[in-house]
Amino acid sequence: MLAFNKFATLMFWLAVALAYVFNWQQEAGWFREAGLVIGAIHLLEVLYFFIAFRDKSQDVMKDAGLILVFGIFHLRRFVSEKTA
Repeated sequence: MLAFNKFATLMFWLAVALAYVFNWQQEAGWFREAGLVIGAIHLLEVLYFFIAFRDKSQDVMKDAGLILVFGIFHLRRFVSEKTA
């Protein structure tokens, strides 16, 4: 299930990129705004990662980049380790 979620997230970011490149309006124009909102949320998740879980990571910049792209789907492995 996690692999499907990551694949769906990649497809979303592809749609956002296409919306910017082709300047989509009307029905598909919401991808640009949704991309900005979700991107801002992912930036907050990266900040949370740096504050709470940086010491748990073997490659901090790689994990920060993956959290920026995949959000909670990558961050949850650090959260589940902390609660265990």
